[in-house]
Amino acid sequence: KKCWHIGVRTESTSDKTGRLVAFVAGIPVKLNVRSNIIDAVEINFLTIHQKLRGKRLAPVLIKEITRR
Repeated sequence: KKCWHIGVRTESTSDKTGRLVAFVAGIPVKLNVRSNIIDAVEINFLTIHQKLRGKRLAPVLIKEITRR
């Protein structure tokens, strides 16, 4: 699903376009829990720029995919 591919870009300046600093991709899965089938998402790719890794960006990206 295209809506489960999320990228975060910097604000564009006059000389450069916005650079991609974080990306997360998810794939749909069906979980069997006690004979109930639940539609869910599996995060199969998550990358964040090295300088932003301490800023708690990964949980925000995962929550956004869960919301969608």
